[in-house]
Parts: sequence; structure tokens; C-alpha cells
Amino acid sequence: MNEIPVFVSTALDEREKGISLGAKDYLVKPYKPSQLSKVIMHTLLSNGKTGQILIPQVFHEEKKD
Repeated sequence: MNEIPVFVSTALDEREKGISLGAKDYLVKPYKPSQLSKVIMHTLLSNGKTGQILIPQVFHEEKKD
């Protein structure tokens, strides 16, 4: 059976509960988008996978304003 990693992204600071329920990682908002990218890439690499993190151009344009 393939396991799908679950990442929790929330404003609630309940990391221990999230991890105990099976989350691969638990991020408390606000956090930098690069932190989420790092978590995803680390998970891919630790499972022998490769990939890219693609950030939509709209996101970059909004951050410039």
C-alpha cells in the first residue's frame, strides 16, 4: 500500500496532536512559502523521489506590491 504524506497547515498550535494523528509535518501560520517548499522537498528526497516546487507567477507579482 502506498502511503500519502499529510502536511497540516493551520493557525492552531497543536503540533503534538497533529503528529500523533499521523501528519508528516505540522506548519503553524503564518509561515514563509519557502518553509512549506522545504518540507515537501525534504519528504520527496527522504523517500528517494525527485521533483520540483513550482510557484505560480501570480504569487511573485503579488509579493512585489
